[in-house]
Amino acid sequence: MDESKRAELLDTYYRPHHRRFSEVVAELLNKAGQVLIIDRHSFPSRPWPYELNQDKDRLDICIGTDSFHTQQWLLDTLKETFQKLGYSVAVNHPFTGAIVPLPYYSQEARVLSIMIEINRKLYMDGKTGEKGLLFAIVKENIATVLSHVLHA
Repeated sequence: MDESKRAELLDTYYRPHHRRFSEVVAELLNKAGQVLIIDRHSFPSRPWPYELNQDKDRLDICIGTDSFHTQQWLLDTLKETFQKLGYSVAVNHPFTGAIVPLPYYSQEARVLSIMIEINRKLYMDGKTGEKGLLFAIVKENIATVLSHVLHA
């Protein structure tokens, strides 16, 4: 990709998104005094060539943390609840980190963040991209986990 196309994409999508993300965090800090960011993603059951981690042994759930913004109770609640529901869980493997808007990164302890990555093999057909038979159950289980976090 040439530099002008890259700059256009950053200006069109990345920068406005992160500017709004920072604004929302500021609004919530002012309103509630604390913010919990739960960054949810999915990952393929087998690593793609561009991924740094090429380990083929991928568990069901990856929880990404940040040493400043992820408190232990948050990690423990997520990990234990997923495990009680029968999922295998890894922390910071194969992906690491938790998103925080740059103005708050390592500066504002009232901004909590954690990443939840769900292995796609749990809810979809990896070849077709179609929802799998367990889609509704996985969705319900994620809601259960998030409910446990909100009531911890």
